[in-house]
Amino acid sequence: TFERTLQHSADHVPPSANLHKHTGHFTWLVFMQVKWVPFDARNQDKLEQTLILGGTFVDIQDSHFPQVKRVRAFPKLYYVSYLGVKYRLSRVMQPDAW
Repeated sequence: TFERTLQHSADHVPPSANLHKHTGHFTWLVFMQVKWVPFDARNQDKLEQTLILGGTFVDIQDSHFPQVKRVRAFPKLYYVSYLGVKYRLSRVMQPDAW
């Protein structure tokens, strides 16, 4: 299935100028400990790619969730599941840096 393919390829995002063009303008944040914090840089493209391709979830490894090897993020539904708790996600559009 599509989700299984994303899960197995979660550590490898193929280089693509077109994908980079889309993902460079958004930052993914998670609401935890009463504040919004950005996901690690390596996960920004994974979350964006999953949303763009219509995927349901992606498993990611992020420094904000140190107690587990991976967390399951649901970009389309704007939440991440961590140790049985749902944390809210936000996708923020960024202005062009150049």
